[in-house]
Amino acid sequence: MESISFKGKFISSVYINKFRSFEPPVKVSAVEINPLNSRDIKALKDIHSSWGSHITEKIYKEAEQINQALMPSKDEKFFVLTKQKENFANLNSRDILAEAKIIRDLPDNNSIYLDYLQVQPSNMFDSTIKEFEGIGSKMLDFLKSRYKKKEIHLYSLGSAIDFYLKNGFIPESKKTNRLFYKA
Repeated sequence: MESISFKGKFISSVYINKFRSFEPPVKVSAVEINPLNSRDIKALKDIHSSWGSHITEKIYKEAEQINQALMPSKDEKFFVLTKQKENFANLNSRDILAEAKIIRDLPDNNSIYLDYLQVQPSNMFDSTIKEFEGIGSKMLDFLKSRYKKKEIHLYSLGSAIDFYLKNGFIPESKKTNRLFYKA
């Protein structure tokens, strides 16, 4: 029987580049959020309050629904990239650089579905005040590595299609926002 962790769980380190800097890449932590943990839910709520996007709201609300049902979802997984290096039981929302939600085994057992991906607004591609670059790509690289034998499927916002194409995703057909990454 699989034991249940009741806190954010460190998965791996990821290196991201500083923007306009000759400094070496910065090591950040990829952490799996536990939607049954009230502190993790609070971190997602704080991210939404701070970032204020429709996507952050969806991630927070869907994790909160799992929390309120008090039933773990084996298929829905939530991840963040954070500057935090320890104490993942107490995630600091100010250190979180990106968040994502995936659904395992969708559309089939050889796939995952990337439901949402959001980068901290001040570090997005078009931000004039960004400290880091390539955070969204690093989150995708983490997911590709974590689920290396599975295809990644998604439905992209029109404004993000070029981002996914640059990261190796392929349209499922002509003139569609449905993309996949072949493992």
